[in-house]
Amino acid sequence: MTKRFESMRCATSLAAAAVVLSFNALAQGKDDLWEVTMKMEMPGMPMAMPAQVNRVCISKTHKDEDLIPRRDNCRLLESSRSGNKLTYKMACTGPEPMTVSGEMTYAATSYEGRMQMVTQSGGQSMEMAQTFVGKRVGDCTATK
Repeated sequence: MTKRFESMRCATSLAAAAVVLSFNALAQGKDDLWEVTMKMEMPGMPMAMPAQVNRVCISKTHKDEDLIPRRDNCRLLESSRSGNKLTYKMACTGPEPMTVSGEMTYAATSYEGRMQMVTQSGGQSMEMAQTFVGKRVGDCTATK
């Protein structure tokens, strides 16, 4: 597996965690079933990765800090919630350090967001972006 693909896989899992966790800010009443469309963009890739659509049940009991994805080797540098917008920055360490900045904008039953990721792989800087759109599609019972 190439370093570039491994970095992309790591960034994709981090971005997916952001999307899954971001649903909690809008929950009211029962837990919410969300449909999320995610798209990864990576300059220099010969083919665009196809969008992925997932459904996830999210509990309404999470705090804003819980919305920001963190791997074991990632540290939150800053986060801010103003009205319907959450912004954050984080740094990840390890063999391929990564910096992440992101934002999510919420509406009553939908949201959209973007994450920018910069990693070092083989001594070169590599940028990736993840865009996501979520919409509430029903009620559910979260397992947490």
